Amino acid sequence: MPIGTSKSGLLGAGVVPGGTETFNTCGTFCAPPGVNVVNLSGFGGAGNPGSSGNPGGIGAGGSGGYGGGANGSLPGPGNTATAPAQAGASGGAGGGAGNTGTAGNAGASSSAFCLSFSGGAGGAGGAGGAQGTAGNAGSTGASQNSTNGNAVGGNSGTPGGGFGYKGGCSYAYFCGNIITQGRGGTGGGGAGTINSGDGPSINTVLFNAASSGGNLGGGGGGRGGWTNSNSTYSSNAINYPPPNAGSVSGAGGGGGGGAARSVSRDCNFEGYGQGGGGGGGGGRGGAGNPGSAGSAGSAANPTTHNCVSIVGGSSYPVTVNGQVNVSWCPQ
Repeated sequence: MPIGTSKSGLLGAGVVPGGTETFNTCGTFCAPPGVNVVNLSGFGGAGNPGSSGNPGGIGAGGSGGYGGGANGSLPGPGNTATAPAQAGASGGAGGGAGNTGTAGNAGASSSAFCLSFSGGAGGAGGAGGAQGTAGNAGSTGASQNSTNGNAVGGNSGTPGGGFGYKGGCSYAYFCGNIITQGRGGTGGGGAGTINSGDGPSINTVLFNAASSGGNLGGGGGGRGGWTNSNSTYSSNAINYPPPNAGSVSGAGGGGGGGAARSVSRDCNFEGYGQGGGGGGGGGRGGAGNPGSAGSAGSAANPTTHNCVSIVGGSSYPVTVNGQVNVSWCPQ
């Protein structure tokens, strides 16, 4: 270029030099007079992160243990009465895995001259948490395999199940008759999702009444069998309702009642009775695991719009959520 010669002089009178303007925030592009075509490039905001996955549900409740049997030989003569042992009841089902988190929204777009520049993609939602661990089952009550002995109840299922009650033999006298009773132990109550089920502090308590499950939803234990044999050679058995299952997710089932047997003898001989221990109540399920964090959103990719017609000397709003660049060639 000759010294003293302007760029406009070389290009001809009225030629507007090229230029560029970058917007990092919202603003207004004031087109230089004589600029009628521009080129645009830009991008929107980054995508939003996905949300965390939901926690898993409570684990399945443990089943109650079986009631113990009454299997020992009972000397005769006499009539034998038998009430069978009960099976333990099932625990409540688990709550299942947590749901996947929701995907993040796409980033906000930028715009200029009625043209759009897209934002980045939203992040994926996090994975749902796994279901909690299952509660432990109550153990089976001990069987009574000898005459006139006792059998301990089953251990409680952890956490929160009740011990089974002891089974055994007892005697009563009524109107000159010796009444021999076989008494199966009652099953321990299943754990509720909040409180523990009923049961003795240790599994050596002779007990035949009903036991309750813990709150919320624990199944009640089955009442042990009961037999009566007297010195007139008559015997009878009483069978009680079975234990209850856990009624809500994660609650333990009730333990089964123990078996009972007894034999009648004449008034010159003592009768014989047996009772199996009640099964332990099932434990509650564990808390679910937390979900995973969602993924971060993606950065936006640049978009280009070339040879966009405008009116020189006019003003144009520019909306920016990332960046917009306006450039023009000499015109």
